[in-house]
Amino acid sequence: MEEESIKLNENPVKHEFEAEEIQNENKKTFNWAEFLACVSVATTNLHTGFALGFSAILLPQLEKYNDEMGKISDSQSSWIASSISIAAPFGCLFIAFTLDRIGRISTFKISLWPCFIGWMLIALAFNPKIIIIGRLLTGFAMSVGTNSANVYMAEISSPKLRGSMMSIGSVMLSFGILLMYCTGLYLHWRIVAWIAFVGAFFPVLMTVFWTPESPVWLIHKGQDVKALKSLAYLKNSKYCAGAVQETFNEMKIIKEKKDLLINKEMEKSNVFRRVAWLLSKPTVFKPALFMIVFFVLQQFTGIYTFQFHAVKMLQEVAQGIDIKFATLLFGLFRFLLSFVATGMLHNYGRRPLCMISGIIMGITLFISGLCFCLRTNGDESIIMTWISLLCMLLYISAGSVGIMLIPWILPSEMFPTEVKGLLIGPIMAWCNAVMFVAVHFYEDLKRILGGMLGILWFYSFISILSVFFVWVFIPETHKMKLFEIEDYFKDNTIFLLRKKKTVKNEQLCI
Repeated sequence: MEEESIKLNENPVKHEFEAEEIQNENKKTFNWAEFLACVSVATTNLHTGFALGFSAILLPQLEKYNDEMGKISDSQSSWIASSISIAAPFGCLFIAFTLDRIGRISTFKISLWPCFIGWMLIALAFNPKIIIIGRLLTGFAMSVGTNSANVYMAEISSPKLRGSMMSIGSVMLSFGILLMYCTGLYLHWRIVAWIAFVGAFFPVLMTVFWTPESPVWLIHKGQDVKALKSLAYLKNSKYCAGAVQETFNEMKIIKEKKDLLINKEMEKSNVFRRVAWLLSKPTVFKPALFMIVFFVLQQFTGIYTFQFHAVKMLQEVAQGIDIKFATLLFGLFRFLLSFVATGMLHNYGRRPLCMISGIIMGITLFISGLCFCLRTNGDESIIMTWISLLCMLLYISAGSVGIMLIPWILPSEMFPTEVKGLLIGPIMAWCNAVMFVAVHFYEDLKRILGGMLGILWFYSFISILSVFFVWVFIPETHKMKLFEIEDYFKDNTIFLLRKKKTVKNEQLCI
């Protein structure tokens, strides 16, 4: 009875904040402070796009113009393409120790230095080993920067805008890839590396002005004054003064409830015992298992392998088409679709986007493989070539909206705040290790499967398999508050058999 009376007494206050929020939306429909903070850290995805797209234009130039470094072996080509993936897990493990200790933004800023050094080494390289070292450094920077940025954006964004804010990184990444394709097809690879080096300055300039530390992290570290100041800036207290305090109080209550459940002795123990204890909690081990499987499926749909080997793959799939035209077309399509993805993540759920994306990818890869099969059996019709090219365009477009983007967003949404710093790093390390295997052993897998036809149909099968996995297991996180997502995992494992709740979500200015 007392709890019910308290809830009844809270209703007028909540209605006042709802009314205030409506008035605020009439005055100002967009939170520029939150947007600029997200854009500032999302600019790190520019050099992620540079790193992903660079090998696609570098390897053909090294094979064609071998007067500088001599003939490049297949093994060296494979290491140049996949080296950023083998370095990325170490960056992910690094953030496991820094995100919670020094903060989201401080960790993000650390990533900028190896990025500068890596691109400079690549631009000045005189043999393939120096290029590989430079790629290792950029891979390390890529993983530290993008993962700390994702955690930061998930914590400062409102539930309604979280998906679209976090997908800003996809726009930046797509632009980075497109810029590498546009410049790399017409300029020497050293000039392209210097362009990437200059582009790495954007995150430095933007984070100086528009990125306060995450208020969620500050509250968990007991820095309430700084947290309130950061929250007031990000939520723009001029238009939402009352709700800033309400949001702060809500965060404090959530933290205090969690503090009561934390075993203080375990909290002070070594990291391995602490990880083992945390993994015994359903709110931790369930999303961890889901993401481990989901990232394996994502990488073996071929969506990232294509980014690294775009030119080579297009030469086989779309024979007879100008390769420069086809490569630029793919980069442009991916860039334009990243804007579409931002809007779709704002309006639609993660589950339908992933499932529709996987279905289109599976169908288009199967048709492209069928055309490839007919062409190898004597059908030299130009129609077969154009159908293959169109299917590959649809494949990369569908992947950009769902399978390629959403798995990177989910860990920052699914894991509880107190374990994000500790566990997101290892999960992302796992993903990048799988990416390394998928990219580095691409040629070996193609040989085992009997050539390009086997690769296309294998990727098609995995794409459809990922649809079933999402349908059965992955929960919907769209427009849900982070603590609501955490509560879901306490009582549910299989999404199709979930316990449905009828509690109406409250809309706060958060």
